Amino acid sequence: MEKHFYHESTLRLCSSLQLEKSLQSYFEFIRDELPIDGLYINIFRKQFNDIQFIAHVNANQSCTLDRQISIPEELAQCLDDPQRPRVRIVNDIEHDPITALVAPKVISGIRSLIILRMSIENTHLGIVGFYAKTTGVFRPRHADLIAPHMHALALITALNLRGRNLLKENEALSKQNVSLRRTLDVQNGVVGANSGLKHVMQQVQSIAKINTTVLMLGETGCGKEVIANAIHELSERSDKPFIKVNCGAIPDTLIDSELFGYEKGAFTGAESRKIGYFEQANGGTIFLDEIGELPLSAQVRLLRVLQNSSITRVGGHDAVQLDIRIVAATHRNLQAMIHREVFREDLWYRLAIFPIEIPSLRQRRTDIPLLVQHFIEQLSSKFNLPQLPRVTPEQLNILNQYAWPGNVRELINVLERAIIQQPSGPLDFGFLAPHQGEEITTQANQTVIIDPNYASDKLVPLDVMTRKYISHALRITGGKLYGPGGAAELLDINANTLRSKMKKLGIV
Repeated sequence: MEKHFYHESTLRLCSSLQLEKSLQSYFEFIRDELPIDGLYINIFRKQFNDIQFIAHVNANQSCTLDRQISIPEELAQCLDDPQRPRVRIVNDIEHDPITALVAPKVISGIRSLIILRMSIENTHLGIVGFYAKTTGVFRPRHADLIAPHMHALALITALNLRGRNLLKENEALSKQNVSLRRTLDVQNGVVGANSGLKHVMQQVQSIAKINTTVLMLGETGCGKEVIANAIHELSERSDKPFIKVNCGAIPDTLIDSELFGYEKGAFTGAESRKIGYFEQANGGTIFLDEIGELPLSAQVRLLRVLQNSSITRVGGHDAVQLDIRIVAATHRNLQAMIHREVFREDLWYRLAIFPIEIPSLRQRRTDIPLLVQHFIEQLSSKFNLPQLPRVTPEQLNILNQYAWPGNVRELINVLERAIIQQPSGPLDFGFLAPHQGEEITTQANQTVIIDPNYASDKLVPLDVMTRKYISHALRITGGKLYGPGGAAELLDINANTLRSKMKKLGIV
């Protein structure tokens, strides 16, 4: 009897390449021996903390499914336990919290069931639920009858899942790429081009095709290089060189030779002519990052490039004509540097023909989910991860609440750290200190974070701190006290009151 039952059941399970047809044939046979109203197959997806129903058969229908039901973390851990029994009788669905949670959302009326775990090569694949709409109908003999079917059921399930992936691979990849582009809101490599950076991209669109010098202003790490690249890509020079130069990374003694090149014999060790960054960018665009770090001597030569579109190599005499576009960037207050006479005013006017202010990450928090998804994609490829780590809404909220003093660059570092700690996900950002700072908007409409977390526990007298702060304000403004851009305006205090405080505190 049992041998015949096993043999016939196996033949029916293997009767068709279509899962729903083979399950229907199987169900019609075994229902004569078991008091079942139907059966279903689902798989546990650990990486998503959900259960996916892939097939359901009853007296009225047989169909494949693609329905996912999320489950709490603690229940997911239970399913991941390799010691769970292969066959289990549950004569009241309320005695199995996982089934009670997920099954009624897909199939109504289940009251009791036999759960058969499927495994292939010691890998848990999923379960087959043989269910009845009456409580207490199953006996051990029923479980003994279907237990030997586990391998055949696991095989046809695995083949079905593989078939779905193979048959839909190209379509799925195409849809995924379209979805990602739409979700990530990427335009010319800029994430958030139609949201947090919409105004910036409108400026980029208006200036890209004009060969005007552009100056980008913004905090360190806010993405000035990305915007510079977008300007180049949208310009008529997009097929020409795009040379990036970090002015702050070049030693003062090498600035001229690196930017403008040198002739053979110009100095000891100059055994041949070297082409500088400006000549390398000829016909294209040169991006001068951290322009405020250039020494005055180099600023003079840069001004000549802007005025005459020519350079002279170190040790040379002939001018070299260039056709280049200059895009500069800085996080410094160049106007304050002009007051301190460490930045040339005439160079400022040449650079600031079309200034673009790049907002900080905390000023465009709506872009954080987009940036997170974008960088997780990149980092997963970098670390060769088999699947993208998941970010829960609670963890995403931590990122949304954080102050981001390091802007987008800091976000990348935070994501990389989280992926290193938990490459399979879900990612945990608990290592980020809760933001307790206060955002202050200055007279110049700039956002400043006041955060005691970054302050020392060692305090100084208030008058000392006030004197230091006023002196710092005067350094920023180049000693200017009154009028627009003066220390009184920046500190939001009456100029005469500030003068009185300075006299009291001994500030000359």
